[in-house]
Amino acid sequence: MSLRPHHTRAGDCLRTLGTILIAIHLFLSAWLVIQFEGQYTEGQPSPTEVQALIAIDKEQTLIDVEMKNSTSFLLYIILRDYDDSIALNQGVSDNTSSENDSESLNDSQESNQKSNQRSSMISESEQHEPVEWLKSGRKATLAALVLVCLSELICLISIPFNTTLRAVLWMGVVICFSVVIPATYVLDLGEDNSRGDDGPEESDGSGALARETFITQTEDGAIAHERTSIENSLIRNGIRFEMMFSGYDLGLIEPENYSHVRSEIPNQNSSHANSYVEFQSNLELRYGKNIPSVFLIPLLWFFFPAKSEAKSVIDSNVLEAE
Repeated sequence: MSLRPHHTRAGDCLRTLGTILIAIHLFLSAWLVIQFEGQYTEGQPSPTEVQALIAIDKEQTLIDVEMKNSTSFLLYIILRDYDDSIALNQGVSDNTSSENDSESLNDSQESNQKSNQRSSMISESEQHEPVEWLKSGRKATLAALVLVCLSELICLISIPFNTTLRAVLWMGVVICFSVVIPATYVLDLGEDNSRGDDGPEESDGSGALARETFITQTEDGAIAHERTSIENSLIRNGIRFEMMFSGYDLGLIEPENYSHVRSEIPNQNSSHANSYVEFQSNLELRYGKNIPSVFLIPLLWFFFPAKSEAKSVIDSNVLEAE
């Protein structure tokens, strides 16, 4: 005697209704929960700790940030003073000699080259607009939920390969929640932090992810001799990132010494060594507590089976014969 019940019309209705209710339950719940813990281990802002809780649902990213031992961090923010204009002037003065040696074209040719460069820079900036990865992941997940509900409605018609179709669509829902949403969040995080106001995008998003502190970032180019590291590991219901970011904050030294600090790492006995800052953190991406309810859908398939394809063919032949 088989443990699986026989097909009934009532079972079809219960299976379809249950699938739709599960899809609505997933639609309304949190899809991804991120826990962030970081601490300044070296430098003036230490030992400030940062804790953040982030919840991602169908349309919003909610962030709750808390700081501990924040007095040193506040003093660090007050004391640091990075001058962008002086840094740019130093860069221009360093390149003056090389620019003078390369002047061999007339004024009209130089103006044409400059205009072409400006137009090319504008076209490149238009082409490299940041991609909203998480938004795309949300759309894909919503589409997968809608399709898995439609597949159950299609099963009521008993079309060929309906079992295979709904199994593939259900796997799409599982992949969206388990892979697509976490991956697009990490890509979005790296995209936001790897692109400066005027600077080029980093080729590797790991440095940007390690730089993430959930605090207003320092100015572009304000950190000299940056070092970043990131390691990932699997946890029970998600993935964990161990990150480190360090460097010498030019906002803590005199502007006339910017080029000197950039050119070589300060000695331990140097007064510039006090500008060293190190931040260590970990980021845990965990699936929402209601996400496992997606695995109830195959149970509905078992206890409320759809009409088999062979039986559907027999019923159609009988109707044609009559």
